Amino acid sequence: MTIIPLPQSITAATVTASFILVGNAITQSWMTIPTLIASFPSPSAGPAHADRASLLGAQWPLMHKVGNNFFRPISMLAIFGYAFGAWSTYQGAMKGDWRLFALSALCHVVNVVHSAVNLQPINARLDALGEAKDKGYAVEQARRWVECNKWRVVFPGVAGSLAIWQAFLVGM
Repeated sequence: MTIIPLPQSITAATVTASFILVGNAITQSWMTIPTLIASFPSPSAGPAHADRASLLGAQWPLMHKVGNNFFRPISMLAIFGYAFGAWSTYQGAMKGDWRLFALSALCHVVNVVHSAVNLQPINARLDALGEAKDKGYAVEQARRWVECNKWRVVFPGVAGSLAIWQAFLVGM
């Protein structure tokens, strides 16, 4: 029986984490958010728009909390997993170019920073819709969130693809 060495096992788990994050971002951007804003009344609809915006404001904190509890730990594990892959490759425990794993780790660092800088302010505005007097921006903010969230598909996708490319090309 062959046991897979630790660096290769961690790399495989980290690649899996990257693509789990890609799937999560796809689900949020192209399934969940469009469902929440489907048939949303226009701001000129008065009370119907305000009621629907309040509902979005009530639903958003749960989505935001679940997303944060899911996204942050997996992203951190991916950063450390790819950093370990870079170190292991640099030390000679795996074949290949350590810089590709370092770039994969950097993709996840950029993803975490992007989420904090660009998505958190939008999350705060959407969270506040339940109590906000001005609810006219509800759909606009949800769509803006989707636009920003697309990068949470790109960065982990690039990170995982680089690692897979290296694994198959070099044969770890």
